[in-house]
This record gives sequence, C-alpha cells and structure tokens, in this order.
Amino acid sequence: MQNQLEAVDPMVLALKSHLQDKVADEVLMRFDICMSEALANLVLHAKTEQKDAPIDLMLDFDGELLIVDVFDPDGTAAFDIRKQARALSDVDVMAESGRGLGLILECADGVEYGPVQNRRRLSLKFQARN
Repeated sequence: MQNQLEAVDPMVLALKSHLQDKVADEVLMRFDICMSEALANLVLHAKTEQKDAPIDLMLDFDGELLIVDVFDPDGTAAFDIRKQARALSDVDVMAESGRGLGLILECADGVEYGPVQNRRRLSLKFQARN
C-alpha cells in the first residue's frame, strides 16, 4: 500500500472484499475498524524519513483464524500500540481523537507487535466466527 492517507480506504475495502461471506459480519466490522485505524495512524504518525516507503500487508485466513500483518515502512521508529493505547474509558467523550489505538485493542482478538525478518510488524488476529 502506498504510504498515503488516500490509500487507506481503498486498501481496507479491498481486504474486506476478500473476506466477505467468509467471516461473521461482526468480525468483518471489527476488522474494518482495526484496519482503518491502524493504517491511518501509520500513515499519519509513523516517524520515517522515507515517506514514500510502502506499507506492506499480509492477510492469512485458514477458515477459522484471520491474521493480518501490517509491516511498518522501512526506517520507521518502533511504535508498540499495546504500550501507547489509552483505555477508551480514559478518553473524553467529546475528544475528536485519541480512541484509535484503544479501538484496535478492543476490536482485535489478538494484537502483537515486534520485529519479524528485520522489519517491525503489527499482527492482528480475529476468530472468524464468534
């Protein structure tokens, strides 16, 4: 995916189209929220000198478990959302921002972050049927 905000929505729609009728509607909704938030945050806030470096994604689905890996662009500083997210209850209800990372943690069934093959990766897991 291009490291541009206007690339986020088309990418999320493309990923969702691969999952339509394969996962529960509720899972697809949570996947949509997570991917929209993760990709938008990466584009807007990742600290990298290579702003044109692509964001690589890998989708793996075995019929029961959906895993999407989002690889940070080359040169991006580490940012573990599990350590940075604020609890949704701590965000002012009138605030216009600050919920995204907490939403990812609430909506995904599993969240991992760390180095994989010399790159940093956010891995989100979802059970296909709840």
